[in-house]
Amino acid sequence: MFLETPLFFKTMLILSGQLGIVLSSCFYCIKRARKAYENKTTFLGTFYRGSMNMKKGLDLIPDQLPPDTYPTEMVKQVISEDSSNGVFGKSEKEEWKSMIAMNKEQRLRLLKEGYKDKSRGGHIYSILFLIWFASLFASSFFAVTEISTITGIVLFTIQSLTFGPLLALVMLEMDENDGFKALQIVLLVTIVTGIIGYSDIYSFSESASMALFLFISLLGLIIFSFIRIFRGFSRKAIRVKAIFGAFIFSLYLLFDFNYLRKKSELGINDWETAFNIAFNIYLDIINLLLEILDAMSNS
Repeated sequence: MFLETPLFFKTMLILSGQLGIVLSSCFYCIKRARKAYENKTTFLGTFYRGSMNMKKGLDLIPDQLPPDTYPTEMVKQVISEDSSNGVFGKSEKEEWKSMIAMNKEQRLRLLKEGYKDKSRGGHIYSILFLIWFASLFASSFFAVTEISTITGIVLFTIQSLTFGPLLALVMLEMDENDGFKALQIVLLVTIVTGIIGYSDIYSFSESASMALFLFISLLGLIIFSFIRIFRGFSRKAIRVKAIFGAFIFSLYLLFDFNYLRKKSELGINDWETAFNIAFNIYLDIINLLLEILDAMSNS
């Protein structure tokens, strides 16, 4: 039955299935985190404490259980500004400051000063990240080479299952309420770009200048992210980069949806092509979401 379906249907079937897995696992983890907060327990090795956001709504903050014994080490991230001015203002350097709490009273005082308990295990998210990264790399390899579509989709599914909890952690770290708004924005952008790109109002995928612009821009985003690991940037610079990144991945959505249309017009209708295009659109959507979350967290 599925062999007779058009390429668009095959692509959307794979894409919607993977996005559904990501969102379902993400929402499930956020729901379990709220239950863990209410019951004062942990979820995936993480303890959650509640705070009130600007709109007086509950904002869960990932944390860990208070220590049972003292003394205990506590850390605080300190951001210092560089004296030199860059294009986007002064650069920032992030450092970790450590203090020792000898008793419960000192720990509470340090918490009020912005310190937090030093991580004592809880490597579940680290394991999930490693599995996600490995499966993402492997599924991209199978999507490009088209060696085995079934194997690629299985790896794609593993990647989606492990990315959901990681996305939930990112949303909880900033404010899950803002995260839900970001998801709504991504949904709207995806629908609009999908309609425009697939309607072939303009042949985005056949524009060499657009392809070159997207490639150079993507390379710039990658270089910026790599430098960001070793050198701090001002919140303004990060926000500008995130907004630009969101714009670039929106254009990538136009490009890939139009590419899907062109492949369909050429009579190409196989699961290998559908998997390849679905994987590319999936990456566009996920990167768009991450850029929007980055922009919102640095506003």
